[in-house]
Amino acid sequence: MAWIEGTESQCFQVSASPTEVADYFSDPERFAAAFSQLEHKEKLADGSWRWTLVGKSEKGITFQGVYTVQYQRTADGATWETTDGNMRSTGVVVCAPSKDGTEVTYTEVLAVDLPIPKLAAKIFRPIVAREIRAGVGDFLDRSRLILGTPE
Repeated sequence: MAWIEGTESQCFQVSASPTEVADYFSDPERFAAAFSQLEHKEKLADGSWRWTLVGKSEKGITFQGVYTVQYQRTADGATWETTDGNMRSTGVVVCAPSKDGTEVTYTEVLAVDLPIPKLAAKIFRPIVAREIRAGVGDFLDRSRLILGTPE
């Protein structure tokens, strides 16, 4: 097994207030609607969430992310960290007031534990990086629609 990591960071504007944006990104029940790759979600007793993603296959390797994440509301946004699973997700959202609503700075580091030998990880790094950019980008595009785009 080989862990392969990638990072996606974006800065964008939404019309919602900083408080609304921070509340959104710290509430999995709300933002799950923007999670297009989600197969199943489950709120656990400790307040964390177990996510099961739609399985993917590429170059003969099949992977389905199943992982548990703890979310935290902060003074100016939200943070999260994986506590268990074959995927790791850590990140931060910072919300700052702007003329038309809120400037959002979103950074997420994802790592997947692929069922491949460590020597093959080099071949899969660009594929994983592409999937991370596409998945996080799609999530943020959908979140922008939910949070509103400035006029």
